Amino acid sequence: MEIGSLIEEFIINYGLISIFIVVALEYANLPLPSELVLPLIGIVAFEYSINFIQVVTISILGGITGCIINYYLGYKFGKPLIKAITGKLPKTEKSIKSSYSWIKKYDKLSVMISRLVPVARTFISIVAGVIKMNIITFIIYSAIGISIWNLTLISAGYLLGHELNFITSILKQYSLLVTILASVFIVICIIRNKMKIKKNKI
Repeated sequence: MEIGSLIEEFIINYGLISIFIVVALEYANLPLPSELVLPLIGIVAFEYSINFIQVVTISILGGITGCIINYYLGYKFGKPLIKAITGKLPKTEKSIKSSYSWIKKYDKLSVMISRLVPVARTFISIVAGVIKMNIITFIIYSAIGISIWNLTLISAGYLLGHELNFITSILKQYSLLVTILASVFIVICIIRNKMKIKKNKI
């Protein structure tokens, strides 16, 4: 059975608590892409007349919970955890580096902004834990970013119904664009840092 069907069946059978669990697991870095999960939640909510406000609220609480789990993993295990992740999943290295760059440049705002960036949106929680960002600040700014992301994707599923392929197609293009922009941002940060180092040496 496909992951989409499994999630749909889980939500139908267990209602709001299943939405909380699925979204929390996704934000805790389990391989459950929000680009599929959240629109699907919207579709199921529409088809089975589940209260939209409740669905979005529960999804936000689930997202915050998953982020806090990642935050404490980063807080407790620190950089060795980052090394372990990049060692087993080399593709995550760019996202983690971008998370460090954003935190360095934008501080607490980076937590909110990164929630709208694929892959980095979940790894930012671990990085925030590693640098021991204030937990209240982390939760507040995470909640803002999570609310925007979850509301947008769940609404897309709720309003567009079974046009899931159309939604995922748009999100893939969005992901590609954001990935390119993030890569450019990282390169610019590296160049600027090198230039600052050279100026300081002169």
